[in-house]
Amino acid sequence: MATSQEQGAFSMPDAVDTRPGGESAEIVYFTVGDIVCGLDVLQIQEIKKIQTYTPVHGGPAYVRGLVNLRGQIITLIDVRARLGLSAHSLESRASAIVVSIDGELVGLLVDSIGDVVQADPDLVRPAPANLHGVEGHFFTGVLMTAEGLVALMDRDRIAGAEPSLLGDGRWS
Repeated sequence: MATSQEQGAFSMPDAVDTRPGGESAEIVYFTVGDIVCGLDVLQIQEIKKIQTYTPVHGGPAYVRGLVNLRGQIITLIDVRARLGLSAHSLESRASAIVVSIDGELVGLLVDSIGDVVQADPDLVRPAPANLHGVEGHFFTGVLMTAEGLVALMDRDRIAGAEPSLLGDGRWS
């Protein structure tokens, strides 16, 4: 995985934790607009550069389309649009964080990928009601660092969409 220096996108804080009981975790950092976010590596199947996709017409703006991932069709969620920010332009740095939710693979389209860091459970606080102009319910918590806040993304809420668009109705 590329480091933040290679990506040139942002500097990485030192640590964070999303696991219950104070257990340490490894977190992947990434950016969405001006927000530095994190997701536990155990929630991630893989990270893939996205250059082509098949649009889904008539769906919500945040459902960007479908992507063929080695023969498996996954839904591509534009995290920027989901958070109410301007839609993603799919520039060369765009990547999808592939996660599994109730057995379905979903790609979360983000601006850039940063480092993987070891977590410190004492640094996590509850998510505020509003974070950089985005509703706090999209995050499980925040990490306060000297560099600023790291928003711990709630992958289920980000990926949650209408069942008719995303398969067999198992999503909320």
